[in-house]
Amino acid sequence: MSIDASRQALIAAVLSAIRKESSQATLFSQAVAERLGLAGTDVECLEVLQLEGRLTVGRLAELTGLTTGSATRMVDRLEQADYVKRVPDPVDRRRVFVEPVAGIDAKLGALHASISSAEVEVIERYDQGQLQLLVDFLRRSSEVALAETTKMRAPSEEANAGGSYSAPVGGVTSGRLVFLSGAPRMTVRGDATLTELYRANFAGPVPRMRVRGGVVTVAYPHFAWLDWRTKVAGQTTSASPHWRKDGGEIVLNANVPWSIELRGGVSQWSADLRALRLESFELRGGATKMELLLPRPTGVVPISITGGISRISLERPLGVSCGLELHGGVSDVSVDGQRYKGTGRLSIQSPDASDAPDRYVIEVSGGATKVLVSAR
Repeated sequence: MSIDASRQALIAAVLSAIRKESSQATLFSQAVAERLGLAGTDVECLEVLQLEGRLTVGRLAELTGLTTGSATRMVDRLEQADYVKRVPDPVDRRRVFVEPVAGIDAKLGALHASISSAEVEVIERYDQGQLQLLVDFLRRSSEVALAETTKMRAPSEEANAGGSYSAPVGGVTSGRLVFLSGAPRMTVRGDATLTELYRANFAGPVPRMRVRGGVVTVAYPHFAWLDWRTKVAGQTTSASPHWRKDGGEIVLNANVPWSIELRGGVSQWSADLRALRLESFELRGGATKMELLLPRPTGVVPISITGGISRISLERPLGVSCGLELHGGVSDVSVDGQRYKGTGRLSIQSPDASDAPDRYVIEVSGGATKVLVSAR
């Protein structure tokens, strides 16, 4: 047998041993789960929390290879069975951690006492250098297994073709969502527990989505998304009635800052951005109806709306300063309870807005029917 053939045989034997050990570990974990009246993944979750300490649901999903939804349901089961509890982050109250309840570590330790003792006897057969080699191999092998588990559970390309999309975070440190050619009814929100960079679902025509360097682009076919009207045989009718129920939802990972840009106009846009760190928002091409729930700003955050809009509502956190510039004519404007009727140009500043380091600068141009700016 050649050296290469001998090495290949040894590698095959190692892979076979890994699979056998993994199968036995899964069976043992299942036996522990049966003792506790839980599912196998529930026990794996408890063991991860033992090793890592308290975690967010998103991070727990990453370490177990589950989707965020599956991890959330798993935590719900464990919380109901009084094995874990959710605790708010003392620094950021929007974030919630999961941690084992008191006594669970001892309970799991008792169930693992026998196998741990037997494994120590095996480990003691190896010298210091061999043990360091084993630790390095097992750590690397564990990282590979987690990556492959996540890949196996990720949505397939066939699923994406049906209207669902997602992308891994990777090394992305900031995100940018860009609609290239307009959009129908759309909902956008942030989620700090999301493990992917974004997740999207669509009804009706499915857009083309691309991700490069943290820039997520959405390109719809060139349909008439806006509610414009035309005359057919002397009668006024809607030019796009069959698109009014089309739309979708995009969830953005709130652990990275985002800029949002809409080109080509939108029909109805609803965005709950309160969980995000928003760096800028820009609409070009007009809109029928838009509602934005804004987060607390970091620095000066520009909001630019151009091309005309029927109705827009912007809600910011209480105490946040903002400036509003209107150009092109507005029928009805309300800013923090103060109403302005039929104005062509308007400049409004909240108290101390010019000196506030963290504030919104809102500009609406091209005409609008109704503009509402408020603080919740």
